[in-house]
Amino acid sequence: MGTSAETMPDRRTLESAIVSASRAPSLHNSQPWKWLLGSDELSLFSDNDRILPATDAYGRQMVLSCGAALHHLQIALAAHRWASVIERIPHPPGRQCLATIRFHPADEASDSELRLAAAIRLRRTERLPMTAPANPQQTLADLRDLTERSGVHLSRIGEHGRPALDDMSRRIMGLRRGDQAYQAELRWWTGQAVYPGGIPPDALPTARQSVAADREFPAGSATSDTTADQDRAAIFLLSTDTDSRLDWLRCGEALSAVLLTCTDRGLATCPVTHLTELNAFRTFLGDLTDGIGVPQVLVRVGFRTHPEAATATSRRPLSEILFREHPVDPLADTQ
Repeated sequence: MGTSAETMPDRRTLESAIVSASRAPSLHNSQPWKWLLGSDELSLFSDNDRILPATDAYGRQMVLSCGAALHHLQIALAAHRWASVIERIPHPPGRQCLATIRFHPADEASDSELRLAAAIRLRRTERLPMTAPANPQQTLADLRDLTERSGVHLSRIGEHGRPALDDMSRRIMGLRRGDQAYQAELRWWTGQAVYPGGIPPDALPTARQSVAADREFPAGSATSDTTADQDRAAIFLLSTDTDSRLDWLRCGEALSAVLLTCTDRGLATCPVTHLTELNAFRTFLGDLTDGIGVPQVLVRVGFRTHPEAATATSRRPLSEILFREHPVDPLADTQ
């Protein structure tokens, strides 16, 4: 067995990587993850205190968010020349532990890993209208190569399907307006939360610039010169063969790979999850694409039409998300 220095990154490297992992996107910036550091492994847990029951009743988006954080962690550590060996869903269903990660040194970080690690700091969720990517079909092909590595399918909703998608989004938001619990959660996480997190007003569009395919948020202060009906972002759909917690976790990892790759290429992104929250609409969503499987999350991809935000949304401090395993006292059970 190797020494600790050979099998575990040092404390500063691990903490830096976990800070980077916390830059992953999550539902309403809820950041529903916790990390437990043991003597020779790191474990990822969902933080059920941060589930949004009216919006995410089954915890699907919570696990998907944790998957994105897991991929961010892998990339951040790879940039420091540490490879991750991951066991996903290591305990029976119902447990909060989603993954255990062990490490070994890598000879070097690839150019791709270094570029994606740099993209972690730059990625922002773009809720304003976008212009179209230069070559959507080539972008689709490149991103599909990434997602298939996680067993996740990627398809595109073409321009012919956009009116139906926008109409479905309006119908869902119409239903949600009458859901008091949902509306209370939405208000809590858009400027009124006492916890670090949530979405600040300057990250939300004004009513005039809210994109129909996106979730309906309270009006914010973000503006550009483009109106909502001029949004030309490409829309991609991530799907999985089945609908288990493992599928959700792997889909989150694939989502992270898509977002970071797009950011590295100068493209803006916006994950869209409200269209997959209600089971009645998921089948219809799959019919709009040439994809297969169970729809999990959409992503709008394009170019920003305004200067990029200088500041990132807030994240929880390490003291709230990183914990250390207490060593077992061998005399604790003796008489």
